[in-house]
Amino acid sequence: MAGVAKRVATSSVNWAKLGEKLIPEHSAELIKIKSICGTFQSAVSQLPADLPKVDFAALKKEMPAHAAILDSLQKQYEALKIPYGEVPAEYTKEVEKWSEYNNARIQFHEQKVADGLEEAKKVEEKWAKAPPVEHFNRQHFAEYFPQEFYDLRYQNRLPDPCGLGLNENFHLIEERFKDYKVLRRPDKVDDH
Repeated sequence: MAGVAKRVATSSVNWAKLGEKLIPEHSAELIKIKSICGTFQSAVSQLPADLPKVDFAALKKEMPAHAAILDSLQKQYEALKIPYGEVPAEYTKEVEKWSEYNNARIQFHEQKVADGLEEAKKVEEKWAKAPPVEHFNRQHFAEYFPQEFYDLRYQNRLPDPCGLGLNENFHLIEERFKDYKVLRRPDKVDDH
């Protein structure tokens, strides 16, 4: 029984530490996994640490016609060694590959957060320098809300009061109407 306790004790999971790392939305999944793991551990703890002993001599006496097959099975059964705690190399490579990918994702996320913090600081500095909203005039609206308000004196854009997205393709509109004449289409016949 000592082998079983040692086997289960070395593979136990620190559920408290795992629970700290998860967000609250995943607590139900953690409880489910914990119960499944507990069921598995209780089943493993009831099993003996070693494979059960088989009396092949008694089997050979009972079935003398199958002595050759029993000899082969005895050799295979005695050669069977199941090492505990060894993971095949292809699985460890797969886990390492996933870990590298996940670490790259974490670094990318941290970089995005750092960039977002820098942008947030710029916005906060911009609004800290802004006058009170009650003192805004037309120039302030164009400066602080360029998406909604525009100043055509210096901005190269079209008035778009309905939000049709005209300024997203401004270069196409500008190219088409650069001389204020509609460009002739080759598929239209000029007969009028």
